[in-house]
Amino acid sequence: MAQFTTSQIELVERLTGHSIFTELVRNQLTSEYTETVVERALEIITEIESLDLLLKEARETSYVTESRGSKLSYSLHVKHLKGEGSRLLKELAYILKIDVIYNKYIGNKKSTSYW
Repeated sequence: MAQFTTSQIELVERLTGHSIFTELVRNQLTSEYTETVVERALEIITEIESLDLLLKEARETSYVTESRGSKLSYSLHVKHLKGEGSRLLKELAYILKIDVIYNKYIGNKKSTSYW
């Protein structure tokens, strides 16, 4: 069995939108997980950090529309990166058995339900 360090727990809380400390989430993240779950969670965090760098790079080069004869689509590239980020964030929350309170890749999409 394995556990996360305090800094890893705080990073997971931040990534999943738990900016306000909650006892329930903290207790869940301080519980023991299998080595496989901890390893996958750390891999996901690394992938999310890489995606964030790619999104930053895409934002900085968004003015480029063509390169070496190839047409580039900034919006499709960003959409793909955000989709991957959202998928990874959901997987992270799922394997750790917590909720995603805020998904920075899709924002707060609220649906209106009348009944």
